[in-house]
Amino acid sequence: GFSIDDVRRMEVALAVEGDDQFTLRGKSSMREISRDPADLVHQTLADNHDYPDGVLLYLGTMFAPTKDRDKPGEGFTHKLGDIVTISTPKLGALVNRVNHCDKIAPHRFGVAALMHNLAARGLL
Repeated sequence: GFSIDDVRRMEVALAVEGDDQFTLRGKSSMREISRDPADLVHQTLADNHDYPDGVLLYLGTMFAPTKDRDKPGEGFTHKLGDIVTISTPKLGALVNRVNHCDKIAPHRFGVAALMHNLAARGLL
C-alpha cells in the first residue's frame, strides 16, 4: 500500500549527470515542506475548484541546485544531454535527458490516455 503518511515521510533525491562529467546530487525530506500534503489536497479539491479531467498535485523536489557548473560564482544551469533523475525508493525514479523541445518526441500520453490504458487492463 501507499498512504499519505508515506508521502509525509518520503525522502526525494535529485541527481544531475552531464556529458561534461558534471555531477550534482542532493536529497530533500518531505517533512520539511511548509504545508502538510493533506492540507494541499484539501485546498485543491475544495468546492470552488472543478477538475473534470482529473488533477495532479506536484509537491516539488524542494531542491535548488546551487553548485557552480562552469566557473566559480556563475551558479548552475542545465546543458544539453544532462540526465536528470528524481527518485524515491518507494515510487521509483523519473529520468529525463535535457534537450530542446523541438528535438524530443511530443507528449501524447495524457490523463485521458492513462485512464483508457488502466481501464483496458482492468485496473479501474
